[in-house]
Amino acid sequence: MLAPAYIRSHLDEVRVSVKRRGLSTDVDRWILLDKRRTELVPQVDAARSRLKVDGKPTPEQLAGLQAAKLELGRLEEQLAYIQAEWQTLLEDIPNSIADGTPDGDETHNRVERLGGTQVEPDFKPVDHLRLNEKLGFMDFEAGAKVAGSRFYFLKDKGVRLWDAIEALAKRELKARGFELMMVPHMVNQRVAAGTGYLPRGEERQIYQIEGEDLNMIATAELPLTGMMMDEVIDVSAPLKFAASSPCYRLEAGTYGKFSKGLYRVHQFNKLEMYIYADPSQSNALLQEVIAVEEALCEQMELPYRVVRIAAGDLSAPAFEKYDLEYWSPVDKSYRELTSCSNCTDYQARRLNIRYRNTEGKLEFAHTLNGTAVTSSRGLIAVLENHQTADGRVRLPKKLAEIYGEEYL
Repeated sequence: MLAPAYIRSHLDEVRVSVKRRGLSTDVDRWILLDKRRTELVPQVDAARSRLKVDGKPTPEQLAGLQAAKLELGRLEEQLAYIQAEWQTLLEDIPNSIADGTPDGDETHNRVERLGGTQVEPDFKPVDHLRLNEKLGFMDFEAGAKVAGSRFYFLKDKGVRLWDAIEALAKRELKARGFELMMVPHMVNQRVAAGTGYLPRGEERQIYQIEGEDLNMIATAELPLTGMMMDEVIDVSAPLKFAASSPCYRLEAGTYGKFSKGLYRVHQFNKLEMYIYADPSQSNALLQEVIAVEEALCEQMELPYRVVRIAAGDLSAPAFEKYDLEYWSPVDKSYRELTSCSNCTDYQARRLNIRYRNTEGKLEFAHTLNGTAVTSSRGLIAVLENHQTADGRVRLPKKLAEIYGEEYL
């Protein structure tokens, strides 16, 4: 969330952020509550002070104490009511928006640059579902039988290919100073809300454990953020983590474009980058995360493009966000492969993650996240871009070295 002092002094900017994101958060209502809260706090303190007397109170003082106690109760009730709504609205106010962010919804996301080499095959390419008919690397029917639609079994060749992709990514991340992690697959309500994955008024996208203060993670970003909550950390050098985990998503309301097969599923594996940083370094670190994603696309010989996300497509925590999209030779279009965001101090403030600046003063850290690679979309990108006319898949050199064979 934003600092209350920041909202007060940047009111127009905050209103613009809400409007550009297409949200309905009532910032003006928060300002009214903030003013009333500011008035009530000294009144409550004054009422409390009137309850203090030296020695044994006289009958007149007892009457006064009774009146002061009633007044204090009334004021505390008002303050508690206002404080609750004030806090709720505060948590609903989104982050600021970085300069250069395009206006509009996802149709206004802006292409920054192209990468890789787009090769036009001399045959009609087929999608990963058709390739699966011959290669047999996944089983959606068995997945539906045991868990329902959008679940699947990944089989021998698919498992080995994902292992090779993940190994390639881990090697790249280790070389760039990321510490490899494995994380809990569930987080409590405070962590889920603090990271921004439980927005009010929106359709829930993560699974909740009934009767427990637990949610299944939609990404390793959740436990990696919660790992440092209520801590004072050292960010003299950025803390860089890379966590491999399953991800669980409801994917409600996504039964349209690109919803078939592996593209939108309820469970998949992902290797997630996460950074805690000094605020002065977060802009440069976001570009470093993008560079990692691009390097992996280059090593997997995937045509791709880097896309700047428009204001109306930003999540509440994101200050600045980019997607990497791979080229689909089947659809003749680009599809989302990875994403990365600078959340500045939005998540850290909600979860009380601080560091000491050069003057020794406590401040909130900046947090960044980015997808190194996902099992579902990464598999699609490799399979469809490297298929051959005879229905096989010729693996790019870097992956073939790890997989142990040239062809899938």
